Amino acid sequence: MALGQRKRRGGDLDVEIDMVPIMNMFLVLIPFLLASSSFLNLKAINTSIPVAAETSAPAEPEKKDKKPEIKITATVKLEPNRIRLQATSEELPENKLKEMDAQVNKDAKGKYVYRDLAQALAKIQQLYPKSDTVILVPSDAILYDDIVKTMDVAREFEGKKLFPNVVISGQVQ
Repeated sequence: MALGQRKRRGGDLDVEIDMVPIMNMFLVLIPFLLASSSFLNLKAINTSIPVAAETSAPAEPEKKDKKPEIKITATVKLEPNRIRLQATSEELPENKLKEMDAQVNKDAKGKYVYRDLAQALAKIQQLYPKSDTVILVPSDAILYDDIVKTMDVAREFEGKKLFPNVVISGQVQ
């Protein structure tokens, strides 16, 4: 009679399955899976999304001898060929805001010139130091690496803090 087989009454064979090879496979597979899971590193980038809210009532007017602290919100639009920077604020007139607008084109190698973007953001930050928010609006064709690099430049460039709050928004069509 063969190993693992037993004769039953009535002529039918009762077969027992040898589980040792399957147990050996799991003995090797489980430590391998546990060891490979340690190579998975998830990273997070702190950002926020815009929230639709109603405008609040205007605050009390400040004293005439004290200069009001104006906050500018910079909007950075990432397009396939360029980066456009627009400034928005409720306290400044439209012509003052237009002076802060900038456009950064790609260089000959097809890369964004982040130094020019950082200089335009630094100019806004220097004029209005209370400004702390950038809204990043990437188009659909923009690569993830370009979005992250733009976020990093908007927060800090060459050791200089620019806009710590970066908000990612979608394009309204």
